[in-house]
Amino acid sequence: MSRRLSEVGSTAAVGEHRIGDLPDDLLAYLMSFLPSRDSVRTSVLARRWRSLWRSVPALRLEDDTRGDGGPRSKFVDELLRRRHPTPLNVCDICSDYDTFHCEEAFTRIKPWLRYAFSHDVRALRVVAGSLTTNLVLVSSHLKRVELCFMQFKGSVNFTGCRVLDVLEMKGCNILASILCQSVRHLTIKGGCFDDKIRRRISAPNLISLKLAPSQGLTPLLDSMPSLLTASVESFDQQYHYCFDVPCEGCDRQARFPVVLEGLSAATNLELTTDDENGFEMVPHV
Repeated sequence: MSRRLSEVGSTAAVGEHRIGDLPDDLLAYLMSFLPSRDSVRTSVLARRWRSLWRSVPALRLEDDTRGDGGPRSKFVDELLRRRHPTPLNVCDICSDYDTFHCEEAFTRIKPWLRYAFSHDVRALRVVAGSLTTNLVLVSSHLKRVELCFMQFKGSVNFTGCRVLDVLEMKGCNILASILCQSVRHLTIKGGCFDDKIRRRISAPNLISLKLAPSQGLTPLLDSMPSLLTASVESFDQQYHYCFDVPCEGCDRQARFPVVLEGLSAATNLELTTDDENGFEMVPHV
């Protein structure tokens, strides 16, 4: 063998062992970026890898419409049963259920959510066409929540999440009031609010707010004295103002600017709208 080939072979050998030289906790951290199914598959690489997946500080789960009989569902149930009680940095749940099976979808993922909260999850992401009524979350560890394509009725209550900092709701149908005392950054994009009852958002510690629903009545905004930036967009400008619809805890007269009142306590406000006429200023008597 030539000297050149020998050097290449030596370099390759070093590279092959480079990952294996890392400590177990760092390997588990790197594996947390993989889907949980792929993380488990690393157990066939070598004896050392057989149980590393059990201590990965993340769950990235998929569910399908076959429910309990589906292989992905069985995999998740077995994974949670055999996993070590390692605290979770991330729980990411993705469901294939469509809106016609939304109640069944939430029934499937509910025990997975309970597992995540019982293991001190810090960041939660749920992408699922699921329905929940009176959602109440309680955690002293959860810092970030992203909810996509879910449907909410009754109430959405995060007041029990004492360190929750970021809440994002994308493509969700929100027929409920939102309560989130600790949240500082709130984004609601796409989806819709109720178009029959004007709901309420109570988030007194917000620093930034973005509301960009596809349709529905712009919600009432409780006082947000720490607010710095806000972006409010609506498909139809009339939804920003009071008219003949019931509002939760509000007796304002017709044409009262709901949005401007809710944002009036901001110290440095940036307000945008996709309506070319902007916000109409209507004096309130």
